[in-house]
Amino acid sequence: MDYGKKILKPGVNVKLCPENAGKPEDEQEELPSYYSKISDVRDDGLLEIYMPTQQGKLQLLSAGKRMYMYCYAGNGVYEADVVVKERYKSDDIHFVILQMTGELKKNQRREYYRYQCTIPMQNRLMDADERKWMTEQEMLVVDDALPMEDSMLVDISGGGLQFIGTKKYVKDDMVYCRFQFGKNYRLCTCILESVGNIANHPGKYRSRARFVGVERREREEIIRYIFTLERAKRKLERE
Repeated sequence: MDYGKKILKPGVNVKLCPENAGKPEDEQEELPSYYSKISDVRDDGLLEIYMPTQQGKLQLLSAGKRMYMYCYAGNGVYEADVVVKERYKSDDIHFVILQMTGELKKNQRREYYRYQCTIPMQNRLMDADERKWMTEQEMLVVDDALPMEDSMLVDISGGGLQFIGTKKYVKDDMVYCRFQFGKNYRLCTCILESVGNIANHPGKYRSRARFVGVERREREEIIRYIFTLERAKRKLERE
């Protein structure tokens, strides 16, 4: 099915991954990925996107670089092989021109659809006993009376989340998180990376984590709520 005209539109969020990333949408993937938006779709089918940035720095993609592209539409995630044709600058804004080298297909793994947000969250490092409960029994047993750090949830999917806070974690730390996303959630996450020098957030760190021990029912609730919010957003834009 040709999804191109319905999906590829200005403003649509995209994610670019190295061609050899294997399963780039897997939450455990460690290869670099780049987030951007479609700026324009040309008559010849070429896609113009804003040059991706990471930690406030431009990621200058080179002509000829082959990548895998994910498009985040309101009704799902779509994917295609692309190649970088050129890059240019106009009015101090950097752009990349992409050519699709394969058919745009719908990605059936809805759990990896990311929803960008700004939601208050609380989190803290889990202690040894709490980790043991989770790793050996797959049970979240925590003390909610212990102090937690205030942070900001900035994106979420059925597989994990990203948040910005004042604490730098290390890979494989288990972190207990509490937040409201359609309902109140108490979840265990495992840190994949935690980096500093975040644009507009001096002295803070962006942490990326995958969910651990989350029931399928809760994953589905998160996914359904994400798509409910996306549908409401697009309805508002149309009106």
